[in-house]
Amino acid sequence: MKDLTLPTLRYAAAVTRHGSFSAAARACGVSQPTVSSAIADLEDALGARLFERSTRRLATTPAGQALLPAVHAVLEAVAELERGAAALKAPARKLLRVGFSSLVGAQRLGLLFEPFAREHPDVELIYKECALGDMDARLDASTIDVACGTGLPRGRHRGRLVLYREPLRWLPPHGAIARDRVTLHDVARSRLVLTDGSCGLAPATRELFSRARIAIDEYAGQALSYAALEEWAELGIGGAILPASLVRRAPSAALERDHQPVVLTFEAVWRRDLIVARHAEDFVRYLRTVVPRLVKGSTPAGA
Repeated sequence: MKDLTLPTLRYAAAVTRHGSFSAAARACGVSQPTVSSAIADLEDALGARLFERSTRRLATTPAGQALLPAVHAVLEAVAELERGAAALKAPARKLLRVGFSSLVGAQRLGLLFEPFAREHPDVELIYKECALGDMDARLDASTIDVACGTGLPRGRHRGRLVLYREPLRWLPPHGAIARDRVTLHDVARSRLVLTDGSCGLAPATRELFSRARIAIDEYAGQALSYAALEEWAELGIGGAILPASLVRRAPSAALERDHQPVVLTFEAVWRRDLIVARHAEDFVRYLRTVVPRLVKGSTPAGA
C-alpha cells in the first residue's frame, strides 16, 4: 500500500481541474505517465478508484466525488501553512525585542547594537528592561527575542553568546581605601550590602564567594539602586561590589582573585527554535560575528 504524498494530492487536484491526465501533466510540468502513476498510487493508498477512465472525457467516480473535496481541503491547509510560515520569515513589521537587565543598561547595548540598526533601517529595535527572574519566561512566551544580562538561565533550545566582561570594584565602608586592589578575603572581613537580586548582581556576588568557599556577612536590608549601594557604603552600613562602569563617585578598589581581576560576564541569550524571521536570524548572526569585534576594540571596561 502506497503512502499519501503532497505531489500525488496535487496531481489529483490538477486532473480534477483540467479534466484529463495529459492536461494536468502539462499544467504541472511533468510527463503524463508521471501523473497516471501518481493517481494510481493515490487510489491504492485510499483503497478507492477516484477517476473513471473508460469515457472519452475523464469522469469522477462516486468515491472520487466523496474524497476529492478532502484532497482540495488538505492542499488549501498546506497552502495556508506555507503562507503563515512565509509571514513569520518576512513579517510586515520587523520588530526585534531586546530584554535587558538594569545591570547591563540600554546605553551600552545601544553602542553594541547601533551598527546593526544602522545597516537595517527597516528593523525596529525595542528595548525592554526586565527583572532577571522574568527573562526566561519572556523568552519562552516570545515577548522578547533576545535577553541580555548576567546569570541568565540555561535550558533547552537556548543559544547564547558572551557580549562582554566587566571588572568588579569594591566600595569599602566609610570609603576607607587602604590600597588600590583587594581580594575576596579582604572584602569578606566587612559586612556586605547587596541589591534585591532582580538585576542579577546579588546572585552573581553570592556565587562568586560560594565558589571561593568564603563566607560573607550580608546586611539584612537590600538596596534598590546602585546609587543606594554607594550611599550605604559611604555611611558605613557595609561594603558593596559593583561593575566598574556603575561606580559613580564613591572610592573603590579593584577586586582580584589569585592576582587576576574578578570580572562579571554578560551574555545574550535567545531561543533557537523561536528565531524564525529573517531579520531575527540576521541579528543573531550579527551577535556572533560583529559584536565580538566591537567588544575587542572597546575600552578596557568592556574587554
